[in-house]
Amino acid sequence: MADLNGVLKFSLGVDQLSFEMDGQHIQLDRGLSYIQSNSMRHGLLDELAIESMIYVIEELLESAQMKYAQPKIAMTSDVLFQRVLALFFPDQQQLDRVKLESAFNTFVERREYYVSKVADNGLSSLIYFIVLREMMHHWNVVEIQLE
Repeated sequence: MADLNGVLKFSLGVDQLSFEMDGQHIQLDRGLSYIQSNSMRHGLLDELAIESMIYVIEELLESAQMKYAQPKIAMTSDVLFQRVLALFFPDQQQLDRVKLESAFNTFVERREYYVSKVADNGLSSLIYFIVLREMMHHWNVVEIQLE
């Protein structure tokens, strides 16, 4: 496996996405609410909304111009990351690509169940989860840890 020198620190907020790696700070003034409003029609998180969300997230991540080649470990202290861990990965403080992809597939298959599980807190944690998946794919993130 390649050297894991890269540590990506990130925060995914309602109004902005923030990333820091190798002393470089990238802030996108479009956050989870932007992703939601540009992906979901009539407030429904259906299959089409998920596909649209992936496209919107890909566009945002590509605009940050993060280098793919270097494998990265990502760290965050976001409350929404803690909610994602509790929802999909109970009793864990980190996740890798295999765990995340397996959980994503389960999420897609049981989407209505997960939407009902987060109903009280809104869909932010599910949108956050989809952003995590796309970060792993597009930026070569091999593991995400709670800071």
